[in-house]
Amino acid sequence: MKKLSQLAKVISIGSALIVGSLSANAASISFSYDAATDGSGLTSQYIDPATGGLPGYFIETFDQATNSTGFPGSLAYNDPGFDQDCAVNSVNGGPAGVLVTPPSGDVGIRKGSVPNVAAAPANDTTCFAYLTNNGSGSASFTFDYSQLLAANADTGITYLGFYWGSVDRYNDFNFYSGGNLVSSITGNGLLNALGGSAGNQTGDGSNVYVNIDFSFAEQFDRLVINTSGIAGEFDNIVVGLSQRPVLASSPASHALLLLGLAAIGLRLRRKK
Repeated sequence: MKKLSQLAKVISIGSALIVGSLSANAASISFSYDAATDGSGLTSQYIDPATGGLPGYFIETFDQATNSTGFPGSLAYNDPGFDQDCAVNSVNGGPAGVLVTPPSGDVGIRKGSVPNVAAAPANDTTCFAYLTNNGSGSASFTFDYSQLLAANADTGITYLGFYWGSVDRYNDFNFYSGGNLVSSITGNGLLNALGGSAGNQTGDGSNVYVNIDFSFAEQFDRLVINTSGIAGEFDNIVVGLSQRPVLASSPASHALLLLGLAAIGLRLRRKK
């Protein structure tokens, strides 16, 4: 795969694009991507739906073609006529161990665009997911990675990538840790930062692969996608696990420790 660079700039999590962070410089967002070889448009530089990728990265493509052997995924959210092609393939029982908990009427999985229902992300001819408020109120789609993290001790999610199609100002992605909001990325902030046009189904500034690198202070265990309109479309969600850092004492710390022990020994000898 030839790596492409959509935008060179990296935006700090302290900017208006991502809000609600614990630390101003704890995470960063970028827009590099690879062209997916399965026809799904854009994907992460770390993993491709057709060819796989680096260990420790897990992808949700919403396509049955990428299901793991023995884990067919869920057809519960498919639009009529797509049960032979589409599935949520990272749900309970799968190797990724991800809990997916949307209300069934708010989420659809399909191929192709339907006016006033959903628009496929640019150049995405495969299955994708969309979230809709059905004309009123708001709707949410949750990916809970607690099981994945429990099965991989001493790790944390420090990377998330996703293909966001025809970005609208009423969509947002929220990251939680233990029930607490860690950070959010809003459609309004993204469009303002990239100069995109809301709802544009082909423009580069409105169809982007978003990469977020988290520090361990900001690692999350649950992704919640929200919309208050029709609709929010996304594909190729990739999470990356990293080993928790082991705090190692520096040479200076060792020297101070030895000096302290020597001083204690000296005091003990003086007392005798």
